[in-house]
Amino acid sequence: LALFYFMPFLGVRNLVETACVPFLMLGAWRLIRTQERNLPRDLLIAGVWIGLAVNVRFQTLFFAAGPGLVLLYQRRWSYALVYGSGILLPLVLIQGGADLFLWGRPFAELQEYVMYNMANTTTYFDQPWYNYLLLLLGIHLPLIGVAVMFGFFRKPTPLLLWVPVLLFLAVHSYFPNKQERFILPIVPLFFTLGYTSWELWRESSGWWQRNSKLWRGQLVFAWTLNTLLLLVLTFSYSKRSRVEAMWGLRNEDGIRALLIEDTVEGEAPMPPLFYLGQWDVWVESWTDPTADLQGRLAQFPPERSPNVVLFIGKEQLPERLARLERVIGPLDILFEAEPGLVDRVVHWLNPVNRNETIVVARTREGADTDR
Repeated sequence: LALFYFMPFLGVRNLVETACVPFLMLGAWRLIRTQERNLPRDLLIAGVWIGLAVNVRFQTLFFAAGPGLVLLYQRRWSYALVYGSGILLPLVLIQGGADLFLWGRPFAELQEYVMYNMANTTTYFDQPWYNYLLLLLGIHLPLIGVAVMFGFFRKPTPLLLWVPVLLFLAVHSYFPNKQERFILPIVPLFFTLGYTSWELWRESSGWWQRNSKLWRGQLVFAWTLNTLLLLVLTFSYSKRSRVEAMWGLRNEDGIRALLIEDTVEGEAPMPPLFYLGQWDVWVESWTDPTADLQGRLAQFPPERSPNVVLFIGKEQLPERLARLERVIGPLDILFEAEPGLVDRVVHWLNPVNRNETIVVARTREGADTDR
């Protein structure tokens, strides 16, 4: 599982969808031990681990509800109470405590997060219900994905893990707003459950025992392809244009503020300031060409007025450049940051993923005279 081509690539990403995975896996392991030893302590610890996952990624609350529903269905009331207490412990202490300190009421962030998502169910993307099933089918390479999918839906065992994974998948499939990263928290467990079930079935199948070379050949092909993809992705990174734009500005002196100009699609991305090396630089977005940008910038103190502009995309660039120069003066284009191979492939697979070239410019009076 750890050597699947996408795991190292995702493992180093600063995504809550992957950061919560270790907590879910630790909780899953404790749930398995519960079936072996039948100790309430394991359920309590499982609840704590999964509760920590909810702190990181709120949507894993649907996963967290799964084991509780199974325990209630099995009429194991005290066990359900112990598990629920484990879930609540980190939620109350960490999430509730932090929100109480910052916002004056517990779970303020969770409440606002739920309200925002309910009000914006189709604001960003509206994908079909089977979108995640296709993703889970394809992400595990040819035929292995079919085997994993077959194994997962063939037999709902172990129930304490199967139900939470299914519940998480079902809720996300029902919700209109779908992005590939949303399903990442359950990918390791989906593969583990599905592949284990498939292997148990295959070993008991007379047909597969007579044709064992067919499966071995498929594994050789899949792992050869996986190794090639692993080598490529391990030394690649996504959102290359955003990273390169910041890295290219790293040695620029006197950057007061960044202006992100995205009047084409109206969704200015957040620049990864880590690669710029200046966490305190001010970032301003301009997405509406009819908005009064001059009046807006007039409110900025001189030391915070933008002197570097990032044009997101090259569409209508001359018009956008001229429009902005009328507001902040002449601009010199420093360089262009192009998307990488990974970005182009992801955009080809799903066009909703942006694949933009970023044109970086600087006001002439603030330009580096040594360039």
